[in-house]
Amino acid sequence: MKHQYIFIYATGFSQITAEYIYKKLLVLGRKAILASGSDSIGVFENNLEDIGAMIVVSKSGETKQVYQKLQTAKEANIYTVSFTREVENRIGLLSDLNIQVYDFHKLDDRNMLPNLFFPGVLLSFESIVEQYLNQSNT
Repeated sequence: MKHQYIFIYATGFSQITAEYIYKKLLVLGRKAILASGSDSIGVFENNLEDIGAMIVVSKSGETKQVYQKLQTAKEANIYTVSFTREVENRIGLLSDLNIQVYDFHKLDDRNMLPNLFFPGVLLSFESIVEQYLNQSNT
């Protein structure tokens, strides 16, 4: 039986949030791979057959590199989860599960203003972990 990894992908500010998700999964005993836009495409493509699920984080929901990886995952029948802002976006529409987080500054694409999107992603993720652990203990 092959190991099924959770592949986590994000770029820019979202990468910081993705790194937290990655480390949390590791301490929970889950096999995970973290990659970003600066990594080789081979990190993703050479592990496709061992990936059971993919998590992406994209505030805009339109980041080209993230969308392309998501498309490849969908073509490989990998279950996909995305964290995006709450307005309709390509990444959210393509994902099997889109977790929408409110973005207070939708036009701030340089992330210069105070924003609760990234902490909101972490809060959403931690809530999912809590539910998972509660179900596992029953």
